[in-house]
Amino acid sequence: MKPSYEILTRDLDQSFRCFDRRSLETPVKWHRHPEIELTYVEKGSGSRLVGDHIGEYANHDLVLLGSNLPHTWTSDEYRGKKYDRHAAIVIQFHPDFVGHTFFETAELKQVKQLLVDAKRGLWFPPEISVPIGERMKQMLNQVGAPRLINLLTCLDELARSNAPTKLASKGYEGPTTQEAESRIRSVCDYIQVNFNNPDLSSGDLADLLLMNPSSFSRFFKQATGRTPLSYINALRIGFACRQLIESDRSILDICFESGFTSTSHFNREFRIQRGLTPREFRNHHTGLSS
Repeated sequence: MKPSYEILTRDLDQSFRCFDRRSLETPVKWHRHPEIELTYVEKGSGSRLVGDHIGEYANHDLVLLGSNLPHTWTSDEYRGKKYDRHAAIVIQFHPDFVGHTFFETAELKQVKQLLVDAKRGLWFPPEISVPIGERMKQMLNQVGAPRLINLLTCLDELARSNAPTKLASKGYEGPTTQEAESRIRSVCDYIQVNFNNPDLSSGDLADLLLMNPSSFSRFFKQATGRTPLSYINALRIGFACRQLIESDRSILDICFESGFTSTSHFNREFRIQRGLTPREFRNHHTGLSS
């Protein structure tokens, strides 16, 4: 899929960016940039795409992304709207923002390895994300040396953690040309908005790029590591999971709202992806007895 290439700017008196995503007025899109990124979502839910990883996020989501790793977060609250103003604290810094050899020092050996591992994207559990998130919130109003020291402290604490989960697959490379990037991004952005349309098909997506279905399927899988249908169903099941946990709506309603046209297909796909039926999943995550 085509991640758009972003050129990020920062204030002249700062060596890195730290901001609340609510302040942005740009459409949510699949994108990449040379800066390393640390994103913390204190509260909320939605879809998180990192490389060829498709997953859902919930409260206290903390992810460290390496340079030029395509990604996007799409909140359920703002799904389908032009701007996603879901609160999230984001830190972005260039790999060399403190000098070419800074992370080569003996004291920062673990931090250097952390940044290498972040090329696949790293997710941290709440016991790590909550204290790091508090530091990030402090940085929003800090200036000068305390701001920089807090960032280095965050990186050091993350590097000492043994709990991160790598998101993108080991062999993920993404689109190899700018043209391929541009074309796949337009398709993936379209899917993000329309995945719960039951009529959405691989043929419709091929038409967007003026390609025949078989050529489009090969192109899409090469760029994303998934078939178009697998990609769509992953988003649908992720959305269904969040609804099962966060609402008391019927499983039938959630099935249709997620984009499935039959409960049998919904149940079968859900079990393939989660190893449980939707009812078992809801009972497990809400503490209900089966």
